[in-house]
Order: sequence, then structure tokens, then C-alpha cells
Amino acid sequence: MLRAVVVVLLLANLLFFGWARGWFAPGWPPPRHGEREPERLAAQLRPELITVLPPQAASAAVSAAREAARAATEVCLEAGPFDAAGITAAEAALAGAGLPAGSWERLDAKLPSSQPWLRLPRADADVQARVQALAAAFRPCEAR
Repeated sequence: MLRAVVVVLLLANLLFFGWARGWFAPGWPPPRHGEREPERLAAQLRPELITVLPPQAASAAVSAAREAARAATEVCLEAGPFDAAGITAAEAALAGAGLPAGSWERLDAKLPSSQPWLRLPRADADVQARVQALAAAFRPCEAR
């Protein structure tokens, strides 16, 4: 009985091996082996566009990509209009929130009757979180 089981398992392994190697094709097509050669080479789209960079150039490219991604997450925020006391208090609140003095700009009124605004031209996620806690309601910038 045990010999029969061993013989059946041996035959099953031989059949599977032959099928995997494509011995029984086209009647029994072999299994796809994923990304093996030469199918992988044939599946490439425009391989001439790929260039291998030296390590320093690759690091610079990664840094540039990270900077571009960071710049994409930055938004422009503005608040206002403020009166004279309100803009001073809002600038003090921005300084108290830990923002450096050059990170915001005051948009002074073009007309004598209008009031000034505050603008944060480059507010990343950290700056946005700090600004949310302030009393002044910052919103995305509008074209002026």
C-alpha cells in the first residue's frame, strides 16, 4: 500500500515538472512564471528613457523630488481685513505660535479706506496646524 502511494506521488511530481517545463504544450499550456526573461524584456515600454545615475546625482534627484512634493503640500493662507490693533495682535499671535518673523507678510491697503491683511505664502502642514489654533481665521489665498 505504501509503495503504491509513493509511486503515485512520484508520477504526480513528474507530471507537474513536465507541465511546468512546457513538455505538454500546446495541449496543456505551461503556467506563467511572472516576470521572467524574455517576457520581461519584451514587456518593457521605451527602455531607452531609463538612465543609471551615479550615487550623488541620484541623491540630488531624490532631494529634488522630496522638495517638489513638499512644495506641493504647501498652500497660501491669508486672514483679514484687520484694523490697526487687530493686525498687531495677529502678528504677535503668529510670533507666539513659533512662526519666524519672515514667514508672513502684511498686505497693506492700496486704498486709504481699506484695511490690511496678513498672508502666509508658504504654509506647510505644520504651519497650518499652528495657525488653526489662532483666533484669526486664515483661509486659502484669493487672487488680488
